[in-house]
Amino acid sequence: MAFGKSKNRRRLDAAPRNDAVTGAVRSHGPSVAKALGLAVATAGLIWGGIELRAWAVVSPRFALESVNFSGLERASRPELLKLSGLTAGQNLWTLDPAALARSMGQHPWVRTVEVTRRFPRGVSVEVTEHAPAALAVLGDLYVLDEEGEPFKRVTPGDGLDLPLVTGLERDAYVADPDAVRSKFRDALDVTRAYARLLPGRSERLSEVRLENTGLALVTATGQEVRLGAGDTEVKLQRLARVRRELSTRGLAAAIIRLDNRARPGWVAVRLSSGSDSVRSGDSTQ
Repeated sequence: MAFGKSKNRRRLDAAPRNDAVTGAVRSHGPSVAKALGLAVATAGLIWGGIELRAWAVVSPRFALESVNFSGLERASRPELLKLSGLTAGQNLWTLDPAALARSMGQHPWVRTVEVTRRFPRGVSVEVTEHAPAALAVLGDLYVLDEEGEPFKRVTPGDGLDLPLVTGLERDAYVADPDAVRSKFRDALDVTRAYARLLPGRSERLSEVRLENTGLALVTATGQEVRLGAGDTEVKLQRLARVRRELSTRGLAAAIIRLDNRARPGWVAVRLSSGSDSVRSGDSTQ
């Protein structure tokens, strides 16, 4: 009898636990079912996506037919296509726009490239080229862009008629490119100011020489203008007045000096008539 009572007691003790488990299953059952359904749906989407891509990368529907370029002036379409490796029939899904942009960016005239796939059959390429602003002597002859960057060597086919910047060595650029670029930008600022304040081709600027004491200019006729350092625009305005005065007198100058530090308002002129005389005076008088 005692044995039977003990057995019944165990059954009574176990009953609440079974009810608790059953209740837990009942209460969590919808969440478990929902999570299972989501997992199945997600797996289906992943499988479907894999199958869809497998079809897309071989489908002739996405075969490359056209490549459209914008922004080309000096770089050519054939050159960029050769660098990129793009050919008709390539599948658009297999193309890497970033890699294509890096490849085309190797062209010396190209500054930036943006490549976009145009589904189902096209690619567009937007190019920004370097804008040539001057030529620079750094051992070889280089083209400077507007930011003072020597971005390519000059080649015979470039056909550039630009002012020449001299006075810096290649070794200096290799040792400290930022410092040299800064000096190039100073020279470019002078070329732009000269073009604005002294327009015309009678004394077209041919060379900007970077010297320890400042800047010197050489025109296409060989006239030398020593600006020195600082007050560039003021000195160029003074230069314009001196040239007008010389012209009214029927004279031409071989050298015009505007670099007098002690008396900044003074101008010294060496005439180009063959005389070695030097005329000096305050340009404000």
